[in-house]
Amino acid sequence: MASHGPEGVAAQDKAFRAILDATVYAHVPVEPSPSGRLRFIQFVRPDNGQTVLPFFSDLAQAEQASSDRVSIMAMAGRRLFEITRGATLMFNPNSDAVALYPPEVIALLGGKPIGYFTKEALLESVLIAAGLPSVSTEALDSPLRALFESEPPVRAAYLTEVHREGERAEVFLLLTIVAARAYHERIHHLVSLVLTEESPDLSLPLSITFAVPDEPLPLFCHEGIQFYGT
Repeated sequence: MASHGPEGVAAQDKAFRAILDATVYAHVPVEPSPSGRLRFIQFVRPDNGQTVLPFFSDLAQAEQASSDRVSIMAMAGRRLFEITRGATLMFNPNSDAVALYPPEVIALLGGKPIGYFTKEALLESVLIAAGLPSVSTEALDSPLRALFESEPPVRAAYLTEVHREGERAEVFLLLTIVAARAYHERIHHLVSLVLTEESPDLSLPLSITFAVPDEPLPLFCHEGIQFYGT
């Protein structure tokens, strides 16, 4: 489960603004590129099958991940983002492993924050009640529905009000997104970006979790509302 928090947004926004102005390093083929073109080395992630373009914050990390078949090119982070638009980037893949999807890159180049969610375990055993939202969710419905309509992997989405007991007793809205596991990270990032751009006025904190189409829905989904489905 991930929870949206303004402190995390500010910290991550500051970090990526620094990357735009810093020198970064990327892998390019040893062979010369065609005239007027610049080619970068990409790789396929073993965890979700996505093709990403790695870049590094320092030369040592770039050298550690290189081989005799690649060269290392240094440039400003902003320049790298500008010439690789449309690619999914991965920052320091052997340490931080932070993916940046094309809409996030566009937002960063435009001086906009991309959003942030902290992660924590969601244990149904500590949820004492789940039901229909007692507050208006209209501010969420429209932007999220528009996003999901543009993302075919999203099959359905639910909103549930959750009351949790124990040391972290709280009441919050839980957004459950049904999509194939390989797309969870991308959708998570894009939801965070949309919510940061829209800044919906919510009466309760929002958390996000995922479900897989071929598996049974978590029980708390049946207690909430389905606001999107294909």
